[in-house]
Amino acid sequence: MVQDLLRRHRDCPDDPDPDPTTGIRREPTDASSSVKSSDANTRADSPRPTKEKPKAKAKAHSEHVESRPKKADVKPSASYQLTKEDAETLFSGAPYFLLEKGKHGHYYPQVIFPFDDHDPSIQNLWDRRPLPHPAYTICTLHAHLPVPDKWVIEGDAPVYLNRWKRTGAPKRATFDIGIFETPNMLGNNGKDPGTIGFRTYLELPVGDAVRYVGPERPRPIADYMHLSAMPAAEVYDLMEHYNDPYSLCQDGTVHDRKRLLCDGPSAWRRIGVRDIDLRTLVERLQFLTTFRYEILHSQKTTTILDKESCRELYTGLFTRFLYPPSHFMLVGVDNPHSLKVQIKALTTVLGTPGAWINFCLPEWRLRVGQILWEAAPHVDGDFLNPNSCDKPWMHPTLERKWLLVQMLLSAELLLRLDATVRVGILDSSSNLHVSARDMQDFDRLRNDQVDWCLVTVRRFMDAFGIAYRADEPEPPRTASSMSLHSLSHEKNDKGEKPRHHHRWFEALTHRSSSPSLTKLHVESAWRCHLTPSHVEVQIQGLTVFAEAIGWPGARDLRAHLRSKLEAENSTDIIADAFSQPMTPIPLGETDVPFEKDEMYSRSLSRRRILLHDASASDKDPHQIGGWITRSWLSGFVAPGELINHLLMATVLENDPAARATLGRVANLYGGFAYRGRSYWSQECIVGRVLCCLEGARACLGWSSSAVVPRDSQTFEPLDNTWFEVSVVAPPGNGNAGKPRIKHGNKLSYESTPLGLGDLTSGAYSLPVDAPLDEDASRIRFDSLTFSGKEAHPLEGRPQVVAHKTSMSFSLTTDAASPDGAASIKVSFPLTYNVRFVASHECRPPGGFVSYQGQTPPTPLHHHRLPGHPLHRTYGYKFVPIAALRGSHSQELFFGNIGVGRYEVMVVDARGSREKEAFARAWCASAGYDAIIGREKRTCLACCIREARAISVKVVIRTGGGLSRPTSIQTV
Repeated sequence: MVQDLLRRHRDCPDDPDPDPTTGIRREPTDASSSVKSSDANTRADSPRPTKEKPKAKAKAHSEHVESRPKKADVKPSASYQLTKEDAETLFSGAPYFLLEKGKHGHYYPQVIFPFDDHDPSIQNLWDRRPLPHPAYTICTLHAHLPVPDKWVIEGDAPVYLNRWKRTGAPKRATFDIGIFETPNMLGNNGKDPGTIGFRTYLELPVGDAVRYVGPERPRPIADYMHLSAMPAAEVYDLMEHYNDPYSLCQDGTVHDRKRLLCDGPSAWRRIGVRDIDLRTLVERLQFLTTFRYEILHSQKTTTILDKESCRELYTGLFTRFLYPPSHFMLVGVDNPHSLKVQIKALTTVLGTPGAWINFCLPEWRLRVGQILWEAAPHVDGDFLNPNSCDKPWMHPTLERKWLLVQMLLSAELLLRLDATVRVGILDSSSNLHVSARDMQDFDRLRNDQVDWCLVTVRRFMDAFGIAYRADEPEPPRTASSMSLHSLSHEKNDKGEKPRHHHRWFEALTHRSSSPSLTKLHVESAWRCHLTPSHVEVQIQGLTVFAEAIGWPGARDLRAHLRSKLEAENSTDIIADAFSQPMTPIPLGETDVPFEKDEMYSRSLSRRRILLHDASASDKDPHQIGGWITRSWLSGFVAPGELINHLLMATVLENDPAARATLGRVANLYGGFAYRGRSYWSQECIVGRVLCCLEGARACLGWSSSAVVPRDSQTFEPLDNTWFEVSVVAPPGNGNAGKPRIKHGNKLSYESTPLGLGDLTSGAYSLPVDAPLDEDASRIRFDSLTFSGKEAHPLEGRPQVVAHKTSMSFSLTTDAASPDGAASIKVSFPLTYNVRFVASHECRPPGGFVSYQGQTPPTPLHHHRLPGHPLHRTYGYKFVPIAALRGSHSQELFFGNIGVGRYEVMVVDARGSREKEAFARAWCASAGYDAIIGREKRTCLACCIREARAISVKVVIRTGGGLSRPTSIQTV
């Protein structure tokens, strides 16, 4: 078929211009038709990256392309060489997968359409669903078009451009931090339920949860551990500068944040931070927040330098918040009061290892709200227990104040960076010169911790109005009023005197580690009031989520929140509600205890969090749920997967009936059954398989199903309880331990539409789906069963741990089974934590090709092709779905059905949703990720190429795809 199309294309009458309907042009007869390597975007070999000598290869290919005489009676030949026009015609609408290299060795997956640059509508083809509500845009740092105002996308309903309008959106900040959440949250919800997109899949092995695995182990500088081996002069020099400001910032020390807070102002001095008066801190943070709003929303371009001069910024920073800069910060600087010095000092302080909350860790992005709204001591999480320290500077709200200090210093740095880029680089001001070396020095100085501080403070200032209230009642303090002498001789719980590291340093240098009590700034950090700015939008987003997953109390949830937050004096009500701390309630006897280290767990099946028991606050109009609810309603949500956790946890916290039934301990990587329906996190393999069945509903990272698990021993339904499903990581996909995203150009080289090898018409085929025979194999879903450890019954437990999960089906085929039964029972254990990737949408070659031979003169028309051609180097094999029963992965791929090691297996699961669930369950039992290739959305050739691009061996071909054209998507 491809050869015939090429022959007719070449034999059409001379017409140098493209047909207005088809867009297809005849091959020119002059030498200009030769392919040149310099025109990378429009040549036939442009999407074929080469490993060695690309120019030479392109030249050789160019010389091989020749003009041929146009003879209508010439038979199709397998040796026809593809030209530029052939490639543009045949591969129009075919996605091209590649990796774009960024800074610091990061790669960003991209999908482009190199043969459709002339058609802007091609950019509407995606592999993901649009974000269904504006409140959900806070999940990502990637650029994207907003959802239209007051418009909710349900499924893939069309959204027209004339519904979009500018609604006072802020300008983009001048300084680009240059980091993104990993994986990309825009692709976290694929076109098919339970799937993810191409970009998200590739980024999973290098995601934030993989790169950042808990806080660094605290350690002192190595010199302190080898004093006995050091010369006396070096020892005295070390002691002399031990208490200097900034002495423990870049010396190799990794601090323990909780210990640092307990050690007090003298320890803070060593990282350059003063003991800051709370009122001064809050009022400055309020000023910076208000001014940043003006920068982003005013028509005039302005920076912090329009409010304060460099000298004023220097004085305010180093007299109220930080100590004067150390000598190493002034090296190579002409003006000691310049912005460069201030930026260097702030970056050094915020980058001090272990001293601050590290927002690189996804756990802290989730739990930062716990510090802001929950009173200490906390029941769960890695927090400071103020009762463990009775120093005079210790206060129950010290950890909250330390977080506010971190936000203040981050805001000071952010606005200075913005001014530097705007004035020094974009405006090329003579008063502020910024060289390329200055930018390189800053890039070397900052680290991921500093970058995520900047991301977090942006969200912080976007979410809150900040104010200081001196009339806030002072809670009882934890610190003792005993003298410094008695404090130094206190005993710990074991009756031993506590070890004060470096105390002898202080004695030798005649410096006290504890400042005078009269100079301490000790007051309640609850006097800093945070008033959220986007409560209405967040309530709408929560309601959309609850309704989308089919939550039974969605209407009551909305009414409950509106009754507390919507009134004539709603602003005052919201301010009062968010200014009052909530008291954590200890765990009950039936609750599973928490360990501090569990916060940093990397379990595939467990991520537990303690919900607030709001029984008492339900009747109090000034109380709104717990810290989880307040985090969501305030909009203070960091980028990443935590938006999924906050949405589900907020629904549970504000549904008294569900909270009473399910308990306070939620497993955000598992699922639960409630009132005859099950709800599953997208992180749980059960949810990824079940959500393709009839009656399932999904939104963001959660789905619901009419299927309720059963106990394998009693076969009784396990309703009204939480589930933890044990799984293991799937084996590698042949990448030799190296994530596919690290393969660079190899990804695009091995998945290019033109294929590898010769570009003759005989090298291509046109794979199409076979005619659907629904009677050949009929599949019915039977049950989902859980088995406990050592086969113990699971009923009656508040938290069910499924050590073995099985999904059972009934398979009926035309061929009689060996035992003569009409139906075969097939059961798959869901053993592996596999992923399903939604195939990227493609558009088959458009228009038609007309041909008129010598006789008869009747023209022949070939309308839109059913798909794109596929080069013979892409091996694949069709496998009937019935062949999956009882087969193990290795023998299936490399044995009994003859699938080659480098071939892609295409499973025909069209005809019913049960077939798709059957294929997904097999993948979970065999340990293979899969492409979900829905017909009418993606042709077979593009599915196979995408599988090769991401190194996936299975394509599950499903039916019921969307008809084209597709709707406008959220970019």
